Amino acid sequence: MAFDQLSVVLAGLAILIAVGYTAQLTVKSDVGVDSLPWVGLKTGVFGGLRTRIGSLGTGVLAILEAGYRKYSASEISFIIPRFDKSMVILPGSQVKWIVDQADSVLSAPQAQRDSLLTDYVLLDPAMARNPIQEVIIRRHLTRSLGSLIEEIEEELAVGVTHYWGTDTDNWTDVGVCDTMAKVVARASNRIFVGPSLCRNDDYLGPAGSFANDVALSGTLLKLVPAIFQPLVAWIFVLPNRYHLYKASKYLIPFVKQRIQDLKDAERSGIPREDLNDYTTWHIQEVEMDAVENTPQKIALRIMTVNFAAIHTSTFTATNILFDIYSSPLADIYVKEIREEVEQALLESGGKWDKNTIAKLIKTDSAVRESLRISTFMTTGMDRVVVDPHGATMSNGLHLPQGTRLGTSTYSIHHDDSIYDNAMTYDAFRFSRPREAAIAAGKVRSEGEEKMQCSVKKEDLAKLLEAKNLATVTTSDTFLSFGHGRHACPGRFFAATEMKLLVAYIMMNYDVKPLAVRPPNTYIAGSIIPPMKDIVSVRRRKS
Repeated sequence: MAFDQLSVVLAGLAILIAVGYTAQLTVKSDVGVDSLPWVGLKTGVFGGLRTRIGSLGTGVLAILEAGYRKYSASEISFIIPRFDKSMVILPGSQVKWIVDQADSVLSAPQAQRDSLLTDYVLLDPAMARNPIQEVIIRRHLTRSLGSLIEEIEEELAVGVTHYWGTDTDNWTDVGVCDTMAKVVARASNRIFVGPSLCRNDDYLGPAGSFANDVALSGTLLKLVPAIFQPLVAWIFVLPNRYHLYKASKYLIPFVKQRIQDLKDAERSGIPREDLNDYTTWHIQEVEMDAVENTPQKIALRIMTVNFAAIHTSTFTATNILFDIYSSPLADIYVKEIREEVEQALLESGGKWDKNTIAKLIKTDSAVRESLRISTFMTTGMDRVVVDPHGATMSNGLHLPQGTRLGTSTYSIHHDDSIYDNAMTYDAFRFSRPREAAIAAGKVRSEGEEKMQCSVKKEDLAKLLEAKNLATVTTSDTFLSFGHGRHACPGRFFAATEMKLLVAYIMMNYDVKPLAVRPPNTYIAGSIIPPMKDIVSVRRRKS
């Protein structure tokens, strides 16, 4: 409660400072491109100020959609106002151009730092400027994922059972977002810190609160003019420091013990297979780095990873459940996913591994479709022009240094010219082409040997093309994880976690379908899933 009240005070303070500073500024001073149209500008008395304040509200999506329909369809870039710095929105056809630019021209890390104000909210600029944790996730977590699947599934099962209960006779109302946040925190930390801490609520509470307050403090701090941010940031991040302090009571002793365990294992020559988690990989990665190789620094890195994992995966899980169970076809989706999971487990002897998950084509599609239709951000592919000479697009448009740019992810994902009936959740939208390719391959493989050889190549090509519809595969029309070399490095873990979660819930619980999907909330550039809505659940009888 104390921090909720503090947040209100900080928000008021930030708005007062911002109003005083921006009242005399014109919005058009943000972008040095005179040839592009603006969408969403207000005119009249204090037009610039009203425009900036309006960019914090719920009307941003309508502005973005209007610009997309009017200009992007004609391959014209346009500008939308933001409170801190306005943004050039490029047509979807320019995603490839964005991806192709060197980091010395367009910077994704700089855009992330500007957007989240990571220098402040993560409590140490090195967290984002030297993102060791991202390297470890990309290099070690993705490579080790196959060996961790059983642990992830076990923790998801324990978590869902704990928060959803075991009553097989009566319906129980549960808060979707609240319970998913706790389940995700447990499962993620099973991989980050292992079983000794992942079920410790005294540690998980601060870890989850840190994840939430990083996003909140960054949003509030952005209301303060950049020139004042270094002076007042320490106030805004007080909750973050408090959560780190609380979690560190557990993390620092844990890290110290892990360092000692690894040293003992090395001396004995007996490897410890039970220490296969993020903490071990991180300790080994920074072993020769005197600055990074401290329990305090490693603890903060673990908290930073928690922010990246818990925040987005909670939103994803919440959206998936609401999307599936509010669909008019919910009964069909549940039935077919259950049959798919049952068959996959039957073929694997009841064992969860990479091959078992690879067979969950419909489950994967349901996850990907929810990421498409219920994306977290209205815009994506955010970049900042960092080349002193600016950047010139393929159509000749020149963007000067400092320009913030991106695409309208929401509009692309909801464009009927890209996705049939784009506003409707179709759980098996992405699995049907994959199933058709697999079926075609099976039928044709029964032909003559000569014919079979030539057709197999054709079927292989079709199958490879169909596999591009998997959740982890990004494209210029599926941008939930970004696209190109800066696509989310944790998407393989997140996708595996979500498929296992859906599989466990479907196999072990009945959920009452919803007549209407609770609406998401659109604030500024963020899309927030229903935070307080509930579903009725009942454990299935064995």
